[in-house]
Amino acid sequence: MSSDEKKFMTRAIQLAKKAEGKTYPNPLVGALVVKDGKIISEGYHKKAGGPHAEVVALRKAGRKAARADLYVNLEPCAHYGKTPPCVDSIMKSGVRKVYTAMKDPNPLVNGKGLKMLRKNGVEIKIGICRKEARELNKNYISAFRRRKNA
Repeated sequence: MSSDEKKFMTRAIQLAKKAEGKTYPNPLVGALVVKDGKIISEGYHKKAGGPHAEVVALRKAGRKAARADLYVNLEPCAHYGKTPPCVDSIMKSGVRKVYTAMKDPNPLVNGKGLKMLRKNGVEIKIGICRKEARELNKNYISAFRRRKNA
């Protein structure tokens, strides 16, 4: 992991923390769009039912997201819930590479978002700041473990 990768993922985690206590039952997620080594937009998931971090950051970036990189502390969702799948917005944006700290433990996502992105030509790098991302969403992760073992 490069120092830039760590710096950008650390920023995504900092953004996610802004919504502590407001996203339940959703995870804490922050995202940034980076182009030519510079942050061009940021976003985070502010509350359950609202737009996800990736969508917020991509909307702010607009057309500048084409051929940019997206940093997000949790795998982008690939299913319809209260909002459409984030992977759809990512693919439409023209982002070339997605950096994520970890897979989403939610069975509706768990690897499916990354698989869809790869299938559509988006490069993936996973595992940057994984420990910090797991700590950030330990309650969210724990909820899925409990359901699995129940």
